[in-house]
Amino acid sequence: MTHPLHDVRLPGPTLVLVDDSDALALDALHGIEDVPGIEPTIVPLSALTGPRKGWGSVLVVAADRARLRRMASAVPLLGQCKAVACWLTDAPTPWVLVPRPEWPRLVHLAAREAGGRGVLTVARFASGARAQLVVMEMARQAAGPGDTTHGGVVVSYAGRPAAPGLDARAVLLPDVAGAGAVERDVPPDVVVARRRAASQQSVEPHHVIDRAPTVVTDPGPEPVDERVFNPVGFRKDWHHPVVDLARITRGPVTEGVVAAARAFQGVRLPADTRTADLLALAISGVPLVTEGVLDVAPPLAEALDAEVDLDDPLRREEHSLAVRRAAFDHHSTLAWRSALASRAGVRHVALPPVSALLATRRPEMLEFALRQVARQRGAEVELVLAAHGFEPDREVVRRVLGDRPHQVLTFDQPAFFGDVLTAAARAASSEVLLKVDDDDWYAPDAVHDLLMARRFSGADVVGMPSEFVYLHANDEREALTVRRKHPSEVFARFVAGGTLLLDRGLLHSLGDFRRVRKFVDAQLLAGVEAAGGRIYRTHGLGYVLRRTGAGHTWQRDDEEFRRPDIVAVEWPGFRPSLALEVDPVDRPDQDSTGGS
Repeated sequence: MTHPLHDVRLPGPTLVLVDDSDALALDALHGIEDVPGIEPTIVPLSALTGPRKGWGSVLVVAADRARLRRMASAVPLLGQCKAVACWLTDAPTPWVLVPRPEWPRLVHLAAREAGGRGVLTVARFASGARAQLVVMEMARQAAGPGDTTHGGVVVSYAGRPAAPGLDARAVLLPDVAGAGAVERDVPPDVVVARRRAASQQSVEPHHVIDRAPTVVTDPGPEPVDERVFNPVGFRKDWHHPVVDLARITRGPVTEGVVAAARAFQGVRLPADTRTADLLALAISGVPLVTEGVLDVAPPLAEALDAEVDLDDPLRREEHSLAVRRAAFDHHSTLAWRSALASRAGVRHVALPPVSALLATRRPEMLEFALRQVARQRGAEVELVLAAHGFEPDREVVRRVLGDRPHQVLTFDQPAFFGDVLTAAARAASSEVLLKVDDDDWYAPDAVHDLLMARRFSGADVVGMPSEFVYLHANDEREALTVRRKHPSEVFARFVAGGTLLLDRGLLHSLGDFRRVRKFVDAQLLAGVEAAGGRIYRTHGLGYVLRRTGAGHTWQRDDEEFRRPDIVAVEWPGFRPSLALEVDPVDRPDQDSTGGS
């Protein structure tokens, strides 16, 4: 059989780095000594005790991006070489390395499939490049653009490898005492250690942080790397029924296994499933059927144990959402670091605060809109109310919002809609902004889920599709809820305008909201796309668009929402997803405004 690297030519000698615990990568290396054009010296990470120099090229081998990102901190000084390659043996999609400006001139870059066994990235330089830094940058970029910071908590590891999820330059120590070394300029806040590495030693207070780093020997299950394992690519349909995990893999769950699982109605896990495998599937949104005791946080165990009809596509997706949300909240790298920061008493930036921008010219919809914001959970949300053409009752605003922070701005009726939103954005106290509409329904987790998608996607703008649409009628018996065939959990060009989430800096760089009377959302998305920004569309279960035929800045005939080519299903009356958790007072048949 031809070796996957048979046509790769690397200047020799070649240092081949592999993680000892990565069985798939180790297996893939069988026979590499016989590949023409490669003079390999295979070195497992456990054998690295110091700098390794004098190589013509370096080849890093890992099963997938998550394993590459985990091993990056263990890569030592490698000196300079003219070629650095990365072979991900069980990853489904090639990825392209973007060279850093301080590197030597790049003369060749390849990103392709590796002969039916994973994907390969090769970078060749005109002169010697510092291989260690190239490998670490490959690990950083493999998950795509987005947040790769440590959030303010510096972690080192003693007697054990780094946790999943890239912690650039995380220090690996033989014992905990080294964390307090006086010559260390960047001491850790937390040392995660095996018990035997911490049992006989203590850490001295460090003069930089004025305390001893906190030693943690019981961090709980290892986190799952949400930048690699996430719902991107979730399918609402399926080609095959529920499948046993053993039918799609005999080894650990990798990116390739998750991609294969997308075609199935669900995956059945045996009682002895490794926690890491369960978490990778759960946070990816793969519908799961589990049995036995699970070594996971109680909210995730509860979500997994819930009764669900997987034959119903909507119930199946609701189950997937509940599971992936619980996995993210309790087992992501973000949650893991936040827990470590709490134990050490240091600051950590997890999900950032959000300022919701609500511009409304309909006083009759105000209390309804306020309730949608007041019920948000799992996120810090400030409301910036921009009343357009009327003076809102500020006591009503305070009563409905309770202790939620808010600001109230007023504008004359002739003001441009875009100017109203720009003023609201400038008044906001948060660096992340969310545009909301006054007559649409939002689930209690809507803001949280948008922030979750922002984290795992790395997108510049995140939003939901207008997948569920309530078509109001004067006679409530004629009202309809339409579920449209909007793809979700995908990078896209369009998201619902009432769900636009983006950074204040990006909005400002676009010149803020354009001075327009209507189509302000379209202007913003067009500007983001023109600037090369990435737009991500997460699930549509937590948002219902209301169409009443009047009062909107854009008008469309109801039949446009009922075209057979875009409608998945229709129901009489108001029928949102269970994820909406709508309060009875906000149901259309209970709304005193009648939705107009």
